[in-house]
Amino acid sequence: MPGQQRTVYIGEAEDVGHRLRQHQVAKEKWWDFVVAFVINNADHQLSKADIKYLENLMYQRAQQSQRMQLFNGNTPHKSFVAEGRKYDLAEVFENIDLLLRAFDLPVFAPAPPTSKALKLTPVAAPASQHPKMTRQVETDRTFWFDGRGSQARATYTPEGNLLVHRGSRLTPKAPAKSFNPALVRRLERAGVIKDNVFVDDYLFTSPSTAGSVIYKASCNGWTMWHDQAGKTLDQRFRN
Repeated sequence: MPGQQRTVYIGEAEDVGHRLRQHQVAKEKWWDFVVAFVINNADHQLSKADIKYLENLMYQRAQQSQRMQLFNGNTPHKSFVAEGRKYDLAEVFENIDLLLRAFDLPVFAPAPPTSKALKLTPVAAPASQHPKMTRQVETDRTFWFDGRGSQARATYTPEGNLLVHRGSRLTPKAPAKSFNPALVRRLERAGVIKDNVFVDDYLFTSPSTAGSVIYKASCNGWTMWHDQAGKTLDQRFRN
């Protein structure tokens, strides 16, 4: 309904069809449609522990974003997964977030942070590398992206999001064959991107999603976003 906050329920099921029939029999009136994510590639199946971990991660991110009212009665159990596996599952989450945003369902997208909340420390700008983007104050959380001829600038927030700044340029090259341009098109329709340039700041929930939009291809944002000293996000915040 106009003016009302949307409601979302986050869950998992081994048999999605059976679960939906259960909700139908109960004649629940609070939901209109369902978005289900499945993996049909035999080489990339998720274990039960993987699924429970993702369910908890999505619940926590949705709770932090406060974009929609959570209908879950209880917090999903967070299963144990190895540290290396967490990075793999983070990419799965990023793909889910990307697809949901493309359908105008920003379940996990938080509101842009204020400069006060960021608590940033000014540093010198790399003017020789990015002469058109130095009018804004650089900080110790400023990172750059220049893959495939792109030229982007962003701030990594304490919450783990990436705020891409206006003036950032997408690659002028054609999208990779495997690239899904849905989010780019949505950002263009929303007026965030025009003629391959960000005309407004935009907050991404992950460095890889931001990088993929700018790169027009799949990429590991943790290793491609770098500070003025050349250190990557991975080196700065993961190691």
